[in-house]
Amino acid sequence: MSTTSRPRIKSQAVIDKCQVEIVDLKGTYVRSAGTKSAAILDGTKLCRVEEFAARHFRRSGFEATFLESAPFNVLFGVYFWSVIQDRCDSRVQIVGILDRQAYDQHRPSEVIWIRLPSDFGTADYARRRAKAITKHLAAIAETSAELLRLFDNWLAPSVGLRQYLWAHRRESIETARKLIELTSPVVLKTVLGYLVLNYWGHRSGWPDLLVYRANQWFLAEVKSCSDKLNENQKRWIEDNHRYLHLPFKLVQVHRMEANVSASAVRSWAGPRDRVGGQRCEDDIGRVRAGNVEQR
Repeated sequence: MSTTSRPRIKSQAVIDKCQVEIVDLKGTYVRSAGTKSAAILDGTKLCRVEEFAARHFRRSGFEATFLESAPFNVLFGVYFWSVIQDRCDSRVQIVGILDRQAYDQHRPSEVIWIRLPSDFGTADYARRRAKAITKHLAAIAETSAELLRLFDNWLAPSVGLRQYLWAHRRESIETARKLIELTSPVVLKTVLGYLVLNYWGHRSGWPDLLVYRANQWFLAEVKSCSDKLNENQKRWIEDNHRYLHLPFKLVQVHRMEANVSASAVRSWAGPRDRVGGQRCEDDIGRVRAGNVEQR
């Protein structure tokens, strides 16, 4: 699997090349002033396009949970903290980051000190630490029950790294745990190996929804009638096709015309907060000779 930058490819070309299964839905779109997000009428209420798709799957007998990258970053932080923060790694140094939980609660953020390799998240890190990474992946538990036990035991010691990765929120932790329950150990290890290979290059682009019921699950990317796959999403779809092999569907919500009252438009709450999706390095302070260098 290549980790180098790829030329821009049209969305349809990626969909065709990777043989992506398409789920076609129809919805009544409503123009909402002050926001770029699409609002869709579901019954008598307006919702976002991702919620509209989630409701469709729930009516079809599935559970549907909002996903994107954070739960996978939780898995990576929990299962790889001991390798990433290995005291025997000569490239590990002490760095300061701002408290993410304080940020979420709109409180003044204090600096949290963690151990982090200077080349963390790069392909060079994966090559440099290949032996330790391979040994660690081979030693990780082979059953879902053992993986869940490790997950619970390593939540606390991984908290510093997970804060750095914006993988600290309760809902992301709960979804990560559900992924362990749904996927096989082989699949989970494949995901971990994919992330550690080039974390900064692979951390984004993950699908919007986790959809599941007894003995069946898949990931779903949801697009409105005017939305297109971005470069990270196209890269993830290609990587999934060639390497991850996770069950995946693309949900396209097509426009269905209808008259909607102005009061319904005003009742829409607007787009959900995705601040955790920003680069984790935006507010990192790296310590050198006792000084904090803000990046």
